[in-house]
Amino acid sequence: MGWGNKRRGLFVWVLAAASGLAAASGVAAPHAADDGNTKSSEGQGGVRFSIDREEYDAQARAAMQVDPVVAAHLGAIRSVALDDAASMDEPGPDVLVFDVEGSRGKGRVTARFITVSATQEALGPGMLVMADGTRHEIEGDADALAAEDGPPLHDHAHDEDVEAGANAFVRQAQEAAQRYPLIRQHIGQIASFEIDTDATGAAPGMNTFVFDVAGDKGRGRLEADFITVSADTERLGKGVLTLAGGRKLSFEGEPRGEDEPEDGVSAADLFGGENIFTRQARVAVQRYPLVQQHIGTLASFELDLAATGEAEGAEEFVFALTGDKGRGRILAEFITVDADTERLGKGVLTLADGREIAFEGEAPMEGELAAPRIDSDRGEAPDTFARQDGIFVLQANAAMQAHPVVQRHIGDIREAAFDRDASWKADGERYIFDLKGSKGQGRLEAEFITVDADSERIGDGELVMADGKRYPLDGK
Repeated sequence: MGWGNKRRGLFVWVLAAASGLAAASGVAAPHAADDGNTKSSEGQGGVRFSIDREEYDAQARAAMQVDPVVAAHLGAIRSVALDDAASMDEPGPDVLVFDVEGSRGKGRVTARFITVSATQEALGPGMLVMADGTRHEIEGDADALAAEDGPPLHDHAHDEDVEAGANAFVRQAQEAAQRYPLIRQHIGQIASFEIDTDATGAAPGMNTFVFDVAGDKGRGRLEADFITVSADTERLGKGVLTLAGGRKLSFEGEPRGEDEPEDGVSAADLFGGENIFTRQARVAVQRYPLVQQHIGTLASFELDLAATGEAEGAEEFVFALTGDKGRGRILAEFITVDADTERLGKGVLTLADGREIAFEGEAPMEGELAAPRIDSDRGEAPDTFARQDGIFVLQANAAMQAHPVVQRHIGDIREAAFDRDASWKADGERYIFDLKGSKGQGRLEAEFITVDADSERIGDGELVMADGKRYPLDGK
């Protein structure tokens, strides 16, 4: 089951990175290829490679893109061109010279290129010279350099690192919860602290996680923001502790520390690896006819962290693609349709030969968006208007559950039936739900205001209980 919040869909890597693995390379340390392939050698006619020249350029481009110096000064790489003559003049069989153009500028990279495997190159020490003449030293991939003289690692090393990172995050989250007075008062010394991945995926807020917790005083469920302070520390933010008897205790969490960055550690900088969002994005890309035509059936689909960070839109991601027809890079918007589905929005597919093909992406899917409403003669609600199983209704449910008036009179929402016909005819941006909860049932009519791609908030409205009592909803 996918998660509605795209960014929390990258959960596995966020956990690993929050525990300090972000400082590592994010992949298993490379080792020298065992087939003696150096991919470059001196010879008549310039530099020769043991694989297709276009394929090698793509691997070299990927190696440069992940280097922090190259990414910082050139941005997202748009084109690379090997200078054969200059490369031949450089000492060593694996020192190459590339002219590189990126989103931030142009420059020349002179560096060692280390063969990791038949499909991967790593960047060694070298120099980046920008078009204006400024020079920036490249330290290179330390893991690749160390592995040249060391034994190869097991193939599953990265999986073990990610699992260790996830465990480290849970441990740090438990430490943050244990520090909090409310937890100590009602739960006591924590004996069990287990993440609920389904509830975490459904929770609003990118940093919100849900844990089942038990201690020597009691047990309950903790839903709260966890803010990364450093590689070793999480801080408990605002949330709700629900005790075993159903009692809910809201809290504001720990204050920000004096040395803590004002914006915390951005989870957007920690994305990577295989995760639910990446799998859903891959399915969306594979569906698209343009990708089927030029790339074919995808064999590899890897998130480019640096290029994604440079992308302008909040919903834009960059992936390196390899298929049975070709390879390339795709920069595109990815739109969350529902908990299981991403839709490919507009973007650009860059093929290995440098050709760029712009595209508009897939049309909105049924139930994804609420069709705009006009003020008169609306007729029947169209199929494109918000549906019970659509993303808007899911987000509206989260907004209603969090509203204090709903919590006070309805309790935990057990059923939220969306009245499409009445909502279509309602004024403005008002929507109508019939609610049943642990405390009672009623009909809610209110404005729903889009906060961002992942959340709605309730504006002005009214909750009418089954006994006729009416409670205003203040959207402020």
